[in-house]
Parts: sequence; C-alpha cells; structure tokens
Amino acid sequence: MAEEMKIKFKLILIALAFPCPGFAQDVSRSLALQLADENPSASALEFRRAAMESEDAKVRGAYAWASAWQYWRAENYKQALVMLDEAEDSNPDLSSESMALRAEASAAMKNSAEASFYYESAAQGGAEAARWSARKLAGLKLREGDLSGAKELLARAEEQDQKVLGAIEKYADGKDKSPRVGGILGMIPGLGYAYSGEWANAARSLILNGLFIYGMADTADNEQWGAFSIITFFELTWYSGSIYGGVDSAHRYNERRLDECLDSVSGSAEISADLDALPLISLRFQF
Repeated sequence: MAEEMKIKFKLILIALAFPCPGFAQDVSRSLALQLADENPSASALEFRRAAMESEDAKVRGAYAWASAWQYWRAENYKQALVMLDEAEDSNPDLSSESMALRAEASAAMKNSAEASFYYESAAQGGAEAARWSARKLAGLKLREGDLSGAKELLARAEEQDQKVLGAIEKYADGKDKSPRVGGILGMIPGLGYAYSGEWANAARSLILNGLFIYGMADTADNEQWGAFSIITFFELTWYSGSIYGGVDSAHRYNERRLDECLDSVSGSAEISADLDALPLISLRFQF
C-alpha cells in the first residue's frame, strides 16, 4: 500500500511539473483503475476527473459512464444517476449502456416504475441485453406479486434456462404463510413460530413462557405477590412476543420463499464492465 501511494504521488508530481495535453487525463485514468476494486468511490472521483480533462466528447462520455459505474458499485445510486446524465450529455450514443446502469440504480433505490422503464429500454441493446432485461423485469413482477406477468416476460424472451423455469414453477406451486394465522397460533406459545418452520424460536418461546407461567403459579401459591407481579409483567411481555412473533415469522417465511426464487430468476443475471478497455465501454451480460 505504501509503495502504491508513492507511485501515485510521483505521477501527480510529474503531471504538475510537465503539463501536456492528455497527460493529466491519463494520470486520472491510471489512478481510477488502481482504485477500482479497493475503493470504488475514490475510483469514481478519478474517472470523473478524467472526463473533465478530456476534450473529446465521446471519451468524456465514456469516463463519465465509468464514474457512474463505480458510484453504483459503491451504492451511491443518486450520484451514479448524476454521472449518467453527464455521460449522455457528452455522448448520446451510450443509450443501451446507460439504460442498463440506470435500471440497476433505480431498482436498488426501490423505484420499480423507473427501473421497469429503463430495463425495457436496455433490452434494445441486443439479444443478451434483452434476455438480461427480461430476467430483471420478471424479478420486479415477482416482487409485485404478479406471477403470471413474470412468466409471460420470460416466455417472450424465450428463456430456456431450466433452473430459472424450475424456480418459477416451484414458487408457483408453493404457498405463502398467513400472518393472521401465525398470530392466532402464537396465542399458544411457540406454535406461531412452528407454523412458519422456525423451530428454534418455537422451542425458545415455549420454554420461556412455560418457565414464567410456572413462576407465576408458584409465587401465587406461596402468596409472594411482589414476585408474582414482576414475573407476570415479564410473562405478558414474552406472551405478546409470541403472538407478534407468529405474525413476523410468517412474513419472514414469505420473504425467504420469494428471495429463493429471485436468486434464480433475476439474481443470476448480472452485468460486468471491463474498465481496462476504456475509453471503449465493454459491458457484458452474465447468466
């Protein structure tokens, strides 16, 4: 790390001492690439600097896009969208690459409407882009509870991946747990958790509530009303927790079931960029 910092410092000194067209841009690009994996935010800043130092509109757009990519990787989605605006202003030909990244940033920000629009736009970038977009759009449909819509999108994209199709069928054949039923069953300590398959929580709830109920009965028999009041207070807390726990565990079960399906449908569709190829943008779709 110390040696790397020395190299960066020397490059900056050379750039200051011998200014020439394009040299500062090369320094910024070099720093951005060195920082790409270990510090995406700092890398994004250097790519933005490289964009500002370029006199060629298309090169400027490419570096601005790379900055957006790194901001997206750093989970700074708002800044990623700002840099995509700059990239498109400099190079309108970046439509497909820009739409794909906009879609991912919007989806991460839970803006489903915008994400859907951008995924559909990105699908115009070719066969692989269309397949990737269909997977991502299907994932959004699944989150909205539109299973038939997800199936239709995959069929339209002629999706043949058996893992994906199998995950959809498995989800369709399964059944969500009812939070209301979980809460009602939770009135019997542990049963609400057991309904959703959380056996460890069920056993813990049953044991703790059983101990407190025993303590209440024992202190009442011995007319130890002070201890009885304290134990009763804690038992009411644990008992209400059993009811609410039955509701929450049902929600968790449903979320786990959905996440398992999404991992196969949209989670397995990814994009990657070869930043070493800049200013040529090389965006790859992986399945």
